[in-house]
Amino acid sequence: MEEKILGVLGGIGPLATVYFMDMLVRKTDAKIDQEHVSALVFNHAAIPDRTDYILDNSKNNPLPIMKKDAQLLEKAGVDYIVIPCNTAHYFYDEIQKAVKLPVINIVHETVKHIVDTVENVKNIGIMATSGTVEAKTYQRECEKFNIGCIVPDENDQKMLMEIIYGQVKAGKEYDLHAFLGIIDNLKRRGADAVVLGCTELSVIHADIKIPLPDVVDSLSVLAEESIRVCGKKVLV
Repeated sequence: MEEKILGVLGGIGPLATVYFMDMLVRKTDAKIDQEHVSALVFNHAAIPDRTDYILDNSKNNPLPIMKKDAQLLEKAGVDYIVIPCNTAHYFYDEIQKAVKLPVINIVHETVKHIVDTVENVKNIGIMATSGTVEAKTYQRECEKFNIGCIVPDENDQKMLMEIIYGQVKAGKEYDLHAFLGIIDNLKRRGADAVVLGCTELSVIHADIKIPLPDVVDSLSVLAEESIRVCGKKVLV
């Protein structure tokens, strides 16, 4: 089989990109180097903040830079592109139009994974940036699968943004009690599964390794799908 090369449009954020690459290696069933996924990573930290733009707190549009980055990866010869950032998928359609090769959609793959693995799922709880929530990125995808979507209440969303921006992105210690409390609140309100729909939250998940099958890490789902499309084996 001809080698497939994965292009990673990263830097949004930089730590989440590193965690994605770590997952890509650790989740591949490989005995030797040659059985791993070959990847070209552009960890472009200068891309403007996606949430600020979506919420109209900034006029600095990240889309032109992300389109250019995707085109650079395409010219470099990759076969697939992934974007390890949920909020950036607000721009997914325009990024996909900018290149001829497939861009794997983390939101679609995550919702599909839940539908395929969580029995009788009716509602999915979403933990994500306010940009992702306000853009209804997950809500629209859930509608395609005829399932409901539950987002945190105002106080929990404010706390979640503090965890994402004030703690994980800032390289500070995160409030694990508050993080787990938001998960519990979503479940109490009827969520059959909870999505960690921000790759900074994936950093917490990787640190503490939540042993709950109904808490789904979107970055992990993206890593596994990337392994599969590149013709490698996912470690079971």
